[in-house]
Amino acid sequence: MEDVVVKQTRAQRKAAKRRAKARRASGGSSAPRRKRTSPALFVRQIIAELRKVVWPTRSELFTYTSVVVVFVAVIIGLVALFDFGVTHAVTAVFG
Repeated sequence: MEDVVVKQTRAQRKAAKRRAKARRASGGSSAPRRKRTSPALFVRQIIAELRKVVWPTRSELFTYTSVVVVFVAVIIGLVALFDFGVTHAVTAVFG
């Protein structure tokens, strides 16, 4: 036996969308709303999460900071060279 596919009309699809929208608006969703937490609980949760963090040692912190400062200095130099080159090129073309 063949499976018969029933095609919905446009009006049927619109009606189904309206019913679904009305169901959502009336609170018919399956997931219950969660209660908001208090600010004190929020702060306690933040502190608990910060205790899980593995903080870097002083030497690691110095190394990471040095790498970032050198990287930023190199990028600044590259952008400055690019700017210098574009400035001279524009000056040469437009005089």
